[in-house]
Amino acid sequence: MAETKLGQQANYWWVNQGQTYQQERKAGILWAPKVQKNGIQPLHWQSMLEVRPGDVILHYAKGVRALSVVAAAAVDAHRPGDLPEDVWDRDGRMIRAAYGEAANAVTLDELPLDERLKEPQAGPFDRVGNVKQGYLFSLSKTFGEMFTAAFGDRFPGLAVASGSYVPSEARMEAVELLRALIGVPLLTVKGQTNKILAVRPPNVIVATESSPAGQQVPITWVENALQLLREHGSVTIHPDQIGYRSAFIGAVLLQLPYAQSTGSPPVISFGAGTAAESDASPQSPTDKVAADPFTGSLEKPFAGTQRGEQPALRRRLLGSMAEAECAICGETYPARFLWAAHIKPRSVCTDTERRDLTHVGMLACVFGCDALFEAGYISINENGHIVTSASEPEHKAIANKLANLEGRPVSAHTKASAAYFAWHQANLFRG
Repeated sequence: MAETKLGQQANYWWVNQGQTYQQERKAGILWAPKVQKNGIQPLHWQSMLEVRPGDVILHYAKGVRALSVVAAAAVDAHRPGDLPEDVWDRDGRMIRAAYGEAANAVTLDELPLDERLKEPQAGPFDRVGNVKQGYLFSLSKTFGEMFTAAFGDRFPGLAVASGSYVPSEARMEAVELLRALIGVPLLTVKGQTNKILAVRPPNVIVATESSPAGQQVPITWVENALQLLREHGSVTIHPDQIGYRSAFIGAVLLQLPYAQSTGSPPVISFGAGTAAESDASPQSPTDKVAADPFTGSLEKPFAGTQRGEQPALRRRLLGSMAEAECAICGETYPARFLWAAHIKPRSVCTDTERRDLTHVGMLACVFGCDALFEAGYISINENGHIVTSASEPEHKAIANKLANLEGRPVSAHTKASAAYFAWHQANLFRG
């Protein structure tokens, strides 16, 4: 990571997670209440509203244990179920971030005292350089750049160049990505068609127009190209860099969300997506239902139509995280096992609702939660808790699954998303 320019255009933040580090890291989030029980709104909680996508966060819990890049700005969210209930109010704000854990945590003593003392009074350190009580504090760019230059190579799990967006699919192992593309026509940058016939480690069998029966390509070549893309944000499609089957490897990389090819020899990188995505601003305290609307085309011609906003919805919910929490069961799964699910079915949403990416969707796992919600066996009540149907009590597997979900709080239920959940309960819930 030291070779990348992490956060070159980013703001830097320091978060204290002594009580909540493991839970928040697992979920890929930061969460803070809005007000104390006495009604006071601490600045170190209000600072959640100032964080932008691409910002870099230092996560402190008896040492800096992780760096993260912000994937989505703060939204209103109820307290996640695995955070302490007796400490904070239920209403709060949540930021999604892609964590990269340290191989060895950076201790406070390793951070130069003179650099700590130079930080503004509103920063995370007191007048003698100790860490203040509080949650989220801004850091100077000087401190952030000092930290990443001195300790960046301790965070191999965070592969982001210049704070750029790296989709979760790019973090898959090459063999998993290739298996997902079996039978899919893959267009090279020159317009030729390749097709994966089989994945047989250590090789993938690739058919081309000149070799329809297929030829072997080492999977490690694809893995190496993926690694370059993760670490540097771009990769040159040329035999000198990624091997003589560079055309096929480039065709695979172009299947990743927002991948684009420019120049000659072609360079593959990740575009910024839609203007709404790259310039997303944090949700205001007024919590408008149409906050951060999607402004791209809702329909794209492709032998019919595709859901134009669907990749952006997935990106808004998942960001760059390789794994995340299912909004319904609360279990953490690899990204490939999570659907960007519409709370209110897309087919009955207005265009305005379809563009409301921050609130109209949630992540739901493929291990039953997405199907149960879509089929109306579960819904979310006005208090943000799961209610379950008794329509099939004789089916033991379904009954057991529903019993485990009954009453669980759902963090995706917010003031702004409540209308979508209410529609679902009124129209789809089996009761």
